[in-house]
Amino acid sequence: MTPRLAIESLCKRFAAPVLRDVSMAVAPGSIHGLVGENGAGKSTLINIVSGLLPADSGSLRLNGASYRPGSRRQALDHGIALAAQEMSLIDTLTVAENILLANLPQHKLAIDRERLIERSLLLMNRVDLRVSPQAAVAELTLAERQLVELAKALSMPESACKLLILDEPTSALTSPQADRLHSLLTERAAQGLSIIYVSHRLDDVLSVCDEVSVLRDGQIVLTAPTSGLGAEDLIHAMCGEELLADDAIAASPRGPIRLRVEALSSAEFPEPISLQCHSGEIVGIAGLAGAGRSELLHAIFGLGERRSGKVLLSGEAEVSIDSPSTAVRHGMAMIAEDRKAQGLFGGKSLAMNTTIAGLGRLGGALAAVLPRRELDVSERLLQKLKVKSEGPRQDIDRLSGGNQQKVLFARWLQTEADVWLLDEPTRGVDIGAKLAIHQQLRRLRDQGAAILIVSSELEELTALCDRILVLSARRVAACYERGQWSKELLLDAAFSQFKNSQSHAGAST
Repeated sequence: MTPRLAIESLCKRFAAPVLRDVSMAVAPGSIHGLVGENGAGKSTLINIVSGLLPADSGSLRLNGASYRPGSRRQALDHGIALAAQEMSLIDTLTVAENILLANLPQHKLAIDRERLIERSLLLMNRVDLRVSPQAAVAELTLAERQLVELAKALSMPESACKLLILDEPTSALTSPQADRLHSLLTERAAQGLSIIYVSHRLDDVLSVCDEVSVLRDGQIVLTAPTSGLGAEDLIHAMCGEELLADDAIAASPRGPIRLRVEALSSAEFPEPISLQCHSGEIVGIAGLAGAGRSELLHAIFGLGERRSGKVLLSGEAEVSIDSPSTAVRHGMAMIAEDRKAQGLFGGKSLAMNTTIAGLGRLGGALAAVLPRRELDVSERLLQKLKVKSEGPRQDIDRLSGGNQQKVLFARWLQTEADVWLLDEPTRGVDIGAKLAIHQQLRRLRDQGAAILIVSSELEELTALCDRILVLSARRVAACYERGQWSKELLLDAAFSQFKNSQSHAGAST
């Protein structure tokens, strides 16, 4: 059978070789996984296939014919759609406009708004995106934005779309949303669509893909059917060595209460929320998309307006947190879900990104004239977290996603924070970086830190946490101690408010 896409001896270099003699083939109607550590060359490879980068040498063949796209538009014209990890959405446009941007319905010389809404709603329903098609993309959550990106990639007519490339398609999605997407992909593949599926979620790759290729240091080191592989095989191929199992390290006895949230309510939380987190404890926050997980961390950190209630830090004296500056001053750290929009200072050095939250410790206003000290502190932290870089003067934008996330951890380690709020801390990072982050969190816990962590991956929460609190429709639905929970219990609690509202609606009718 002629491959849908054949990649032969592809090479690409920037300052150093990124792809080296890469060859792989994607069969018609198959889902082909592509995995590898951050920096292995995955993004470069799919950017070449989708017309965003030229190859230095090698060839591409599409349905047996020579294929060498010079732009994203040319790739689209050949039937190749891409849903990128670093999203290509335009914040000032509506959801509908973003979804159909490549093929806006026209009426005479204007956009046909009625057809625009009608067609976009069909695509939104396919990916279970429940927002107004007329909402501005800037107003959406990260998970909603990811679903817009997927709907946009699926907007090409089925008869025209030959190859769909998905880069970390479930990184911001909950398990039910990911399951729905996987069912859709399986359905489309059965109809003849070929799919390249790039993900760090190895269980997803093994469950949804027919075949998988592993990139390591710019080379394909394994291509095989997924039916004969396990996650351990992929990890070994990606890293070239066995990694330690991600088992929970025995925790020290939890200490006194460090963070106390009392009857916190706001526009986001009409019903008051209370919780506690002890020193030496990791508390997970689970729930569906839209349950209020991120909003809860923001409210605790002092972002936005707080209607009532208290956030208290207990130490030598009890302190009320009413703003981010007060939170940071008293030992609280916050790593937001969207590292590019809410964490990193793009275009700036690693040194600046690492030390910005702790300038007071570097000499306050004098830090600007003490660059040597800034560089020394940054270099020490980068080495401690094993950040792969050219040094503290390197631009943050040139790091892989996993290394960028480590830089955010370095930033807050420099402040000696002992209360950590973490929103999807391993989103879009490879297995090696993920385990490194988990180990760092356990070290912080064992040193007495109090940690609140939001994650869409239940497996991550059950591996890390001492307790898990479940939100449902912006209310606390359940709280489980280690040993009490199961995946079924956590999901049942996450859906509980929706079940209650349905039963009330049934009773009222």
